[in-house]
Amino acid sequence: MDLPIIVPLKRPIVMPDPDGITYDVLSFDEPDLGAQIAYAELEATFSDPPSPIDAGRVSRFWIGQLAGIPEAAAAKIKDSDLPAVNAACEAVMGIDKGVGAGGTSGNEDPAK
Repeated sequence: MDLPIIVPLKRPIVMPDPDGITYDVLSFDEPDLGAQIAYAELEATFSDPPSPIDAGRVSRFWIGQLAGIPEAAAAKIKDSDLPAVNAACEAVMGIDKGVGAGGTSGNEDPAK
């Protein structure tokens, strides 16, 4: 897979002033160590058992991290763009191949 994955948006994200930034294309790339630490911190705030709200927070978090945009911008993605955005996130994270972000399925032989 070639990274980054570019997703043109059908409905651009327009942030309110004072930022006033418009996102019409998102560029998805692999997560960095900071994103992984931030996700662990987010995960520590989940309800027990995790709720649908937690699932939405996870989606918003990873879209923001992988696309390099603020979570507030990720929250403004329209339903018409979600299939392409979710597919890009899944491809970057290796979900579509049954592989996690670490690049393996977890069923490999242990390292020697």
